[in-house]
Amino acid sequence: MIVGTSTKHHQPIAGLFRAYAAIMFTQSPWIGVVYIMATFLLPNTAISGLIAAGTGYLTAKLFRFPNISSGMYIYNSLLVGLTLGATYQFDPYLAMLIIFGSILAVFVTSVTTDLLWRWERLPVLSVPFVIVALIVSFAASGYSNLSHYLTPYAPAQTIFSTTIDGFFTALGSTLFIPLPIAGIIFFIGILITSRYLALLAISGYIVGKLFFTFFAGVEYSGQADWTGFNFILTAVAIGGIFTIPDWKSFGLAMLGAALAALVTAATQNFLREFGIPVFAIPFLIATFSILAGLRKRITLSAPHLLLEAPDLPERNYEKARLAKVRSGKLGSVPLRAPFFGEWQIYQGFEGTHTHKEQWKYALDFFVVDNGKSYQEDGNKLDDYYCYGLPVICPAHGHVVRVMNGLIDNAPGEVDTKNNWGNFILIRLTSGLHVLLCHLKLNSIKVKEGEAVNPGDIIAACGNSGRSPQPHIHMHVQTEATIGSPTYPFHLVTIINAKDTPEAEAQFHLHTIPDEADTIQPAEKSLKLAKPLHLPVGRRLQYKTLINGIERPDVLALEVELTLVGQFRIKAENGASCAFEEHEGIIAFFDRQGPKDDLFDIWILSIGLTPLSDVATKWYDSPAAAFMPLSLKHKILLNLLHPFGAGLKSNYSRKYDQVKQTWKQIATHKLSISLLKTLELTTEATLCSKDGFKEISGKLEQNQYNLSLLATEQVGDYGIDAWTKITETE
Repeated sequence: MIVGTSTKHHQPIAGLFRAYAAIMFTQSPWIGVVYIMATFLLPNTAISGLIAAGTGYLTAKLFRFPNISSGMYIYNSLLVGLTLGATYQFDPYLAMLIIFGSILAVFVTSVTTDLLWRWERLPVLSVPFVIVALIVSFAASGYSNLSHYLTPYAPAQTIFSTTIDGFFTALGSTLFIPLPIAGIIFFIGILITSRYLALLAISGYIVGKLFFTFFAGVEYSGQADWTGFNFILTAVAIGGIFTIPDWKSFGLAMLGAALAALVTAATQNFLREFGIPVFAIPFLIATFSILAGLRKRITLSAPHLLLEAPDLPERNYEKARLAKVRSGKLGSVPLRAPFFGEWQIYQGFEGTHTHKEQWKYALDFFVVDNGKSYQEDGNKLDDYYCYGLPVICPAHGHVVRVMNGLIDNAPGEVDTKNNWGNFILIRLTSGLHVLLCHLKLNSIKVKEGEAVNPGDIIAACGNSGRSPQPHIHMHVQTEATIGSPTYPFHLVTIINAKDTPEAEAQFHLHTIPDEADTIQPAEKSLKLAKPLHLPVGRRLQYKTLINGIERPDVLALEVELTLVGQFRIKAENGASCAFEEHEGIIAFFDRQGPKDDLFDIWILSIGLTPLSDVATKWYDSPAAAFMPLSLKHKILLNLLHPFGAGLKSNYSRKYDQVKQTWKQIATHKLSISLLKTLELTTEATLCSKDGFKEISGKLEQNQYNLSLLATEQVGDYGIDAWTKITETE
């Protein structure tokens, strides 16, 4: 299988650097290098840490633990070494204790990682370190060959002020270097990584120290300089890594810092009797309590947890922003339209007839032609266009209840004793339920307990129950009881026709149609989808021009598959972007790697492309980072939009019957400030023979052009390599 180079194991040294950086929730190995250098402010501690980290890596490598390069196994061993080096003088006896403690930390990491994830989907954090640190601390207390390490004496000097120096000392204590200068170095690394993490670190320390002083007393407030890293780490983890940034998550982070202060005051009183520090116990208790507690909520309101894919706050924010644009309101259930072809909304959310109060989230569908839902005189059920048409499963799930034996009402009549008529109730994987009702007598094709998938034909449209004319009623409800309160949902990949001919084929990734809207599912067109398909190993080579001047090198793009199963298209300079072909669209997201204007123009021109040849207009909002900005505009954008911003991208597409190509044109607007808006225009020529044939972009005075030279398929076991040269017109 062809696997991207980004998934290959990095060199052992990179894993070591990442381990140092990961303790502060940063990711860059270069920052890890600086942190290693900072630990040598106390050489005894630094050497102990390096030995522990190296032992942890070798142990994980020897026993073939997975994902070693992430630093997960190394940083807990590293912390064990740092705490021992900060406590005892380095000598052969200590070295032996460090080695065994580091080995133990690797195995404890493996076990606790699995247990915590299975228990409450919790990250392992520094749990293995705390467990092993307590074990070796108790063991060392009876180890007579060890000598306590005396920190080199330095005259007390205030760098900034007592409070500010206390913050930096607490930050330095995270790596057991309780010196303000070390904290300053660590803080700069955090600031370079994320300004928001830096804000959380400062705020968490202030809140934590205030509450620690309140709980422990003023006379003990100075101890926060040594234990205050617990407040900092708690605030950073909760507010910056494991939740989407907003004011609620910030407030929760400050609450976490206060709780960490309470736990610190309690645990240090207990552990003082044994001469053992609190380590990261307050951080773990406060963080786990809040994260596990949030998982128990039944609401989907903020703050939103990101336990499955934690990341830096700016990336978390961008992912959430793009997800909202492309997937609809967070918490709303995505459903496919339960029919083929073009139908009209008979009654929408909070409709005029029955969609009221706790049943307000529901849609009724029927077929209309020239303003009428029937032919002939409408006195017979067969006169109605939708009567007997297939009903399609809208989501993955299991059938939990079925009613199939009620007769269909004559037009104009209703059955008030059996309001829902014949129905199918489907339980979704989320625990919610979808109800499809007013189905035709004896038309249901599924049984209770049967698994169903989107696109399955499961029944026929009827007129049973409280239904004066044939239609399909669909809603999502919270319980399996028929008539339970409804729950918000939306339709996905829909063509919506409203009032004007211009909006005839408006494509929506997600929509809640209004009453009288005419909609149809955006069915994938093989004529369009086949040439745009990007399988693993597909390689595209483009001739490139900037402002009419041809560049000597070509832009070569290749499709790769990562070890976690993500498709990415990657340029030779390392710039890459993930993409999905799903539900009749191809969508790009998660840009990584160095800046490459031509690569980004290519992505923007096709960033969200419906594979339905009916779709002619749609909207998207990719990240502003795709825009080829000048240095001045980058600085302004970074200052005014610290979490990043989205473009307002409007796409249109027309088919040329003669050339058999589609012209896909888009305008991408970026409002940097109230006084400055940039507009980039992209154009993609999509060819039924060559796929993404021509790409262009224009921003102010800059013009970018890409012309496809060749399409290649990289060879693999059982797959021959081939090259197709693009025909020139």
